[in-house]
Amino acid sequence: MILPLSVKNQSIESSGITNDYKEAICEYIWNGLEAHATEININFSHNIAYGIDNLSIKDNGDGINYEELEDTFGAFLASKKNLMSLKMKSKANKGKGRFSFMAFACSAKWTTVYNNGKELKTYDIILENDKKEIINCTEPTTSLEKSTGTEVSFNNIYSLTTENMDFDLLEPVLLKEFAWFLYLFKNRNISICVNGMPIDYGKYINTELSEKVFKIIDNIRFEINLVVWQESIKEKFCCYYFDSTDIVKGRETTTFNRNTIDFNHSVFVKSEFFDEKDDVEKQLESLQIGMFESEDDKKIFKKLKKFISSFIEKKIGTYMSQRAEKAIKEMMEERKTFPIFSDDAYGRMRKQDLVKVTKEMYKIEPKIFYKLKPIQEKSLLGFLNLLLSSEERENVLSIIEQIVELSPEQRRDFSDMLKKTKLENIIESIKFIEGRYKVIELLKTIVYDLTQFANERNHIQKIIEQHFWLFGEQYNLASADQRMKKALEKYINILYGENDINTTLKEDAEQERRMDIFMCNSREVETSFETVLEENIIVELKAPKVPLSKKVLRQVEDYMDFIRKQPDFNSEYRKWKFIAVCKQVDEDIKSRYETFKDKGKIGLVVQVENYEVYAYTWDDVFKSFELRHAPILKRLKYDREQLAKELLDEVASDEGRGKVDALTDIAVSAISNVQ
Repeated sequence: MILPLSVKNQSIESSGITNDYKEAICEYIWNGLEAHATEININFSHNIAYGIDNLSIKDNGDGINYEELEDTFGAFLASKKNLMSLKMKSKANKGKGRFSFMAFACSAKWTTVYNNGKELKTYDIILENDKKEIINCTEPTTSLEKSTGTEVSFNNIYSLTTENMDFDLLEPVLLKEFAWFLYLFKNRNISICVNGMPIDYGKYINTELSEKVFKIIDNIRFEINLVVWQESIKEKFCCYYFDSTDIVKGRETTTFNRNTIDFNHSVFVKSEFFDEKDDVEKQLESLQIGMFESEDDKKIFKKLKKFISSFIEKKIGTYMSQRAEKAIKEMMEERKTFPIFSDDAYGRMRKQDLVKVTKEMYKIEPKIFYKLKPIQEKSLLGFLNLLLSSEERENVLSIIEQIVELSPEQRRDFSDMLKKTKLENIIESIKFIEGRYKVIELLKTIVYDLTQFANERNHIQKIIEQHFWLFGEQYNLASADQRMKKALEKYINILYGENDINTTLKEDAEQERRMDIFMCNSREVETSFETVLEENIIVELKAPKVPLSKKVLRQVEDYMDFIRKQPDFNSEYRKWKFIAVCKQVDEDIKSRYETFKDKGKIGLVVQVENYEVYAYTWDDVFKSFELRHAPILKRLKYDREQLAKELLDEVASDEGRGKVDALTDIAVSAISNVQ
């Protein structure tokens, strides 16, 4: 059968048919999808000159009904499928897609299988470039195939090469056109393959941020799909409205076209609410409230738009949180502009506070940090950190409002965040003090009540190793219970990062003595003459039953003498503090207190050059802690007796050495509360 093509007011050549082979391939794929295909296969082979020899596009759709051929292939610029098209295009295909082969081939042949209601029928349709107005069709015959579908093959291909059809080149083109469709209808398991290789919509769509939700508004159900693109798209960010049969009824922008955040997205809404709406073509261009005659419909549509706007805004918040995480990581690790905090509980709390506030600022308006030079970014973060740590904390919001305009919701959320992080810091501070007080009470019980069962190696030292803040917040634990030589070697490693220790230590008997606790740091300590020194600390611990006598003190002095003899450690720019701690001190030690009383340093018993030796009782250590934390403890009105009772109740069934061991384990594990 020869079917003449009805061309009325314009020729085929001037009708705007694409001359791009990639667009042409997309047109034929759309034909299959519009025919409800779930499998589309693009197959080709190349010749010896690496040109394309054979090219075909096959689908398992409904096929082309022979009885309706005049309304499809026979009607140019009036495609029947257009009314059912799911394509997001400003201009409809209108029947031109079948001629797209003209971009790369001389003719096209469709072999189609359709169901006429009784059986499967098959026939061929042929279009030729030089006879565009003539459609050649064979008569339908009974098909031997088991399912419907259409395969279009192209003959005399003249402008395609294997490079043109390379998968890495073709896949991005197909994803840009079909990724949204594959994602929205993923429950249909639709696949588009190129020589057996399926395209992956996950490369073009952020499946983590994209989401489908259902919303009931006045008993009407709406299916809402937010699609977030991996990269920028040319189209405006639009919301598309479908009726219950997947016919597009209109579109409009989402109002979230903020280029500064690059949140590339589209929204697809499906509902019976859009059924039987008139003037579809006009609605494809723009959907307005005016399209609804009913006041009730207008109210429903307004509620829908408000929900969609809120849904997108929340998703943008998630997106910006992810971007903020990355941005802050770059500030810390790459540009080194983020403030440095001390590695203690208070320092970590301040750092966490600044991270949260910076992240919230970035979410509200990333332009605040956009294209800042490192010195500018460092200054901004430093200034913000100072404000957060001062009584002017609440003024952060006022400063931000002078830089960017905040919506009422943004202002409320940012204000709440400032208050929340402040409260979180207070709570963390309380937990911090509680944890330290817990350690103090445990130590008191071991030292005073379980004296005969406790020793320095298994109990006292085990606790102090984890809680060296008892002797100074500023120290890092360098070693514990190591021989002097190893301790000093590790001292070099920590301060200078040296792996190969070339230090030659003099052989000495003191070298075999064990150092109970050796702490050091590289902080700068200024003297009265503004000289910068390095400060180190060594602690000698004894069992509670051992008094601090001349013999114990002599052992500490031996440590000092040994270090003074080492050429690698006797610099005038190093300061050393040696501390001996026992339950009580004898009269000889007390007399030494009097000798150094004029120095104004409690517990000082020996002073030689930059070396000092201190003798403390455990009560001195505990009282020092209480005095340092007195302002906070008074506000908290901490019940020490209740805490001590609770701790003892935990080990009520243990006796003697078992109770000491149990209390020690509790104290050691308390590090999670205080570090």
